[in-house]
Amino acid sequence: MLFLASKLLDHDVNDAARLQVLVRLQEKGMKPLIRTTRLSCYEATLSDSQRAGEMERAIALQTGQEKHAPYVRGDIFCFDDHVFFLVFGDSQSGSKGTRAGIVYEQRTVEPLRKLDSFCHAVSLSLADAASEAGVGGSEEDRMMLTAWRQDWSTAVHQGFMRFIARQDVDSLYTFTRTESASERVRAAALMEDDYTRYFLRCVKEASGEGYAVGLQSAGTNAPAEFLINRLIEAGLLRREVLISCRKTEHMLFTIPSSDALATLTVSEAKCSECGAKIVDEKIEEVVGPTQLAAAMLEDGAWLVNRFRVILREFGVPDSEVALEPPTGEGEARLMVNVCGEPFLLVLRDGDLTPAFARRAVDIKINTAARHLVVVVTGTVHNEGRLSLMNFAKRLTRNGNDFELIIGEGIGAASSELQRAFERVSHKVLGEQLCELDDSLGGSAALLITTRFQLMRGTAEDETTAQLSRTNETPATVLHSSVQTLGL
Repeated sequence: MLFLASKLLDHDVNDAARLQVLVRLQEKGMKPLIRTTRLSCYEATLSDSQRAGEMERAIALQTGQEKHAPYVRGDIFCFDDHVFFLVFGDSQSGSKGTRAGIVYEQRTVEPLRKLDSFCHAVSLSLADAASEAGVGGSEEDRMMLTAWRQDWSTAVHQGFMRFIARQDVDSLYTFTRTESASERVRAAALMEDDYTRYFLRCVKEASGEGYAVGLQSAGTNAPAEFLINRLIEAGLLRREVLISCRKTEHMLFTIPSSDALATLTVSEAKCSECGAKIVDEKIEEVVGPTQLAAAMLEDGAWLVNRFRVILREFGVPDSEVALEPPTGEGEARLMVNVCGEPFLLVLRDGDLTPAFARRAVDIKINTAARHLVVVVTGTVHNEGRLSLMNFAKRLTRNGNDFELIIGEGIGAASSELQRAFERVSHKVLGEQLCELDDSLGGSAALLITTRFQLMRGTAEDETTAQLSRTNETPATVLHSSVQTLGL
């Protein structure tokens, strides 16, 4: 998945200065892709490759006179894990100023700092071009060349900001910090399994009614021992020893371990129901829910944790994710900002009912989100599905840009969500770079997207090859060396 960030400078650059800016940037180690391609064409056309620059200036002059359009609309600068782009304003298309941006992946380190460095290099190049032209020498003019501002076309959507503003800041901070705790992340991964959640609910309900779940008495419905151990390690269950009266079957008390039982035996404690010694009463091993289990099962908290992890795996930074504290209706809501496009995720650990569908529509209307993602772990009722689909049809019929995704289960929902993120990323990238398509002779967005895909595949192949070489035994390495030497 690709991400994009850009900044604007309220400064128009004339045709002659644009070429000088690209030349200065190339001198700083930033090779302009479109200009380099054109120069290669000119060098192949001329018998004297030294005159390619002269041909470039002549064609630039004729392009401006005949087509009344600038020869340089901008350029692209490719690096290992990111791509810069520079787009100059055009009076014919209605765009003004200068726009600089970066296209990057999840593995890119400090992309916004890289963008600031690129903007600084562009400002210096603009100042050099202005000095060569004999203009812009005042201190005020130089200050204007560094006044980059946020490009609101890829900034945070207003609906995303309203979603945050309608929440209490203190409770939101506390909830976000709690949901990011490592023990909750580990527990949520286990709770993705339907049977695990079913068993935890049974244990929680039994505990609430004053009963305890005995593993031996559960028979074939009891989970495997390794699952019990994993739940205990994750802090979702705790082992206890239950002591009950053999005559009345009344539960006397529970103790945390068999060591505490030894203490009771030595003290010769007796049953309050029948007067028999505790050691002669019914003793069995049981499990009980922890506070973590109760908290994770409430209001779909485990779903929030799972999707927080999924979003991080997609490369979405935590700053672009907003959580809403639990509403008490058994569901969870969060918003994600992807390249300026707001995604509203409404999660429910249960069925998609008509009432749940109405609540999802209400929160969508309040946030004006362009993408509504409804995720349930239970059954999707036809009435609830039709309610959401009819709402989506009404919006699209009225000309609104809206997308509805209904995910049945985390696996299906995460796959659909990743594809939706990639579609939005490609769309925004196309909108930002479409002005360079004519200069490039093709789609600049498609070129960059394909480039990242091939680079990612090459990196993965190299990693696989390194792992294969690491797993080779000394004998295998020696055999390969002998074959290489021809021995």
